[in-house]
Amino acid sequence: MGIIYGALTSLSIGLSDLFGRRVVNAKGPIVTGAAMQFVAIITSLVAVALVPSSFIVGDAIIGLASGVGIGIGLWGYFSGLERSSSAVVAPLVATMSAVIPYGYAVARGASPALLAVFGAAVALTGLIVITLGGGRTESMAAGLKWGLVSGSGYGFGLSIVIETTEASGAWPSVGQRIAAFALMIALASRMRLDPRPPPGLRLAAVVAGVMAGLSTIFFLFGVQADATSAVVTASLFPAVSVVVGRLVYGDDVAQRQIVGIAIVLLGVIGVSIA
Repeated sequence: MGIIYGALTSLSIGLSDLFGRRVVNAKGPIVTGAAMQFVAIITSLVAVALVPSSFIVGDAIIGLASGVGIGIGLWGYFSGLERSSSAVVAPLVATMSAVIPYGYAVARGASPALLAVFGAAVALTGLIVITLGGGRTESMAAGLKWGLVSGSGYGFGLSIVIETTEASGAWPSVGQRIAAFALMIALASRMRLDPRPPPGLRLAAVVAGVMAGLSTIFFLFGVQADATSAVVTASLFPAVSVVVGRLVYGDDVAQRQIVGIAIVLLGVIGVSIA
């Protein structure tokens, strides 16, 4: 079941990209993020009703803090996809989303595994290959910049949530989405943007938000069923995102970058199963 839920996590992220980028291309990443997080709040509340969950104040606060990182991660991710190729952004975000939480776990006392260190080195090699894979310099620089912002946000959000207890169930995900939504609204207000997507794109925003919420829920179920299998298969989401970006949005994907993506995925898998 861990493999199934992990695969569903990757697929959900890819489908979120498919519909979310339609809103991004028209209204930008902040409006997209606000709409997605609002819908994801509802999706997470449904999960609370379906999964045994106890409201624990400490875990709720952790969920809120995690949501700030998740919000920054989503904003950076879509900002990168708006300005660059998914072949640059997605692998970098996947690597940081795996390596930062693992480093946090080690800092908390977990024994560092040689496989994880090797996996991180392999992933870094893959990122170098991607960087050398072609494309316009401005596009590459923007992809790396926003990928770093996104990866840092997701890395923090996924690290701190380690501190939650299993008894809290899906409640931390509700806090995540509420905090992320509040962050998007604050950014929209500061930039004087209407956070509501236009009528013609509202359905796409709703579907993207549902998929984003489901990715969190599937990941939660997968970790509870079989953590190793779920994390490994969920870490394959860059492959889905790149396929969506190439086939639907015409992202530039050089052959060398495809090789780099494969190397990154191998490295991320190494970190995930360590």
